[in-house]
Parts: sequence; C-alpha cells; structure tokens
Amino acid sequence: MTINKHLQATDAEIAEVEMDRKFEELYDGIEEADNKIEDVSYRQDDFESDIDTVQSDIADLNIEVGGLLRTIEDLQDTIQELQDKLEELTDG
Repeated sequence: MTINKHLQATDAEIAEVEMDRKFEELYDGIEEADNKIEDVSYRQDDFESDIDTVQSDIADLNIEVGGLLRTIEDLQDTIQELQDKLEELTDG
C-alpha cells in the first residue's frame, strides 16, 4: 500500500498542476492578444502612411490642375486674339 500511496498525486498536487496549466493557457492567450494588437497597430501605421501619401498626391494633382487651368485660359485668350485678327483681316 505504501507504493500506491507514493504513486498517487494528492489533491493539492493535482490542483497545482491544473492551476499551472490554466496560467499557461492564460499567458498564451495574453501573448496572442498582444500579437494581434501589435499587428493592428502596424496596419494602422501603414494605413495612416497611405492616407498621408494620398493626401500628398491630391495636393500635387491640385497644383497640376491649377497649372492646366491657367494654360487653358491662356489658350482661350490666344484663340480669341487670333479670331479678332482674322475678323480684322477679312473685314478690312
């Protein structure tokens, strides 16, 4: 009977092993959650960087559009001047 007594774990030992296992699961869960948070943080940084890039691109395009609008206005003025000269030549 003494061998069986030594081979059997006490309730306290079983409870301790079970508690250790639960703490390990809890730690693993916390580590997994921390990794997910870190992942989301990297994604957010990438997203914010993409937003900054898009805003910069939009600003650049707005500058280009402004330049093109001025060019169109200049061309319209030139066309009007040429039409006026053509009228002078055909009327005169």
